[in-house]
Amino acid sequence: MLKSICYPYALMFCLAGVCLDSVIAEERQQESAASVSANLRTQTQKYEALLYELGAFPVLKLTRAYDDQGRPGEVYASKWTRVDVHGWLPPEIVRTKSYLTESEKERYGIPKTPLPYQRYLSMIDIGTYQKTKDPLLHSIIQFAFEELRERKVKSPTPGAILSVYQPSPEWDHYFLWQLKTEQLSGPVAASLYQRYRVPLLLRCLPPPEKGQDEYTLFLEQISSDKTLHAGYRFEAYKLLYEWDQEKYLTGYKEFLIKHTEQTPDVLDRCFLNEALLKLGGEDCFAVVRRGLINDPIYDVRTSILSDLKELELTHRFLDPIQVLAEERAKECRRYWFFGNGPGMDVGETEMYHILKELLQATRQQQNLSGDSLRQIQHALATLEAKKLERVERKFRPVLK
Repeated sequence: MLKSICYPYALMFCLAGVCLDSVIAEERQQESAASVSANLRTQTQKYEALLYELGAFPVLKLTRAYDDQGRPGEVYASKWTRVDVHGWLPPEIVRTKSYLTESEKERYGIPKTPLPYQRYLSMIDIGTYQKTKDPLLHSIIQFAFEELRERKVKSPTPGAILSVYQPSPEWDHYFLWQLKTEQLSGPVAASLYQRYRVPLLLRCLPPPEKGQDEYTLFLEQISSDKTLHAGYRFEAYKLLYEWDQEKYLTGYKEFLIKHTEQTPDVLDRCFLNEALLKLGGEDCFAVVRRGLINDPIYDVRTSILSDLKELELTHRFLDPIQVLAEERAKECRRYWFFGNGPGMDVGETEMYHILKELLQATRQQQNLSGDSLRQIQHALATLEAKKLERVERKFRPVLK
């Protein structure tokens, strides 16, 4: 009897406790959301203050008319060239006469005085950006790098930029440009590498000079360091070979033959193929011939063709060029996209134009053998036949 009387009261208190816990949890959730929102507002205000300090300007505050290509908040110099970065005009653009009136510049203190080098470094927070991908922080980092360049702000100590370095495909080229402007000496570059262990620094190595035995030894160590990918080792090996061709020829050639086709970086493969062509010899040429028809990147193949023209070696590569003309090479893809290519008629391709121009130029060379001239003529005829095939395929449905 007592149990039956007490049970409803117990249930009521239990439900009341559950409701209270639910209310408390909801309040805490709202407090947390409010705290996050407040932190975001604070972070945004902080980043906007840094952008103003750099001399950038928000597009939404512009009073002059500008071309937005139908996208409010964006600024375009032409149909394909966007000027702003995430809604902020770069400081260099703000300093021009194009977007702000003179009274606005005076009001906002533009142009800003260049900041100290260390102040720019403090804004290059790659680690936080990689975690948050905050667009405002992206603009800050980009503008800080660009202002270092445009204002020619000198580094207080060699390689100081490395103190804020973190590997990132998005930002590496900015660090590289900054390092190259410093024109580091060999011993200093070696010392910086030993301190920071940043492989990117190896792209900035100067050639050795007389009496720099320790630096030459450093280059030898880098060239043989199998923990580094071939592109970095090539930077050191190339300098050693140029320094003493007789001493380093054999090792340099073996390195190029072994690593050119396997090197992952596209630009590195372009340079390694060029180095093989300059060394010469059938063993080197064999690697480049394979690259012409097997490399998975179109731009590497066209780079080789450009080198052949410049070095007047096309006549040594007419067999793989014939394969390209017949369109029997392995499939490849583009890596870079520059411009719209040459004006093309129906049935023509960019490779058609490149090969035709190359073969016609080669045909004008002196002392070509009869076989070479016949091969050139055959390749040119093949190009025209393939062009005609494409034209017929295009218009065949119309003709039917």
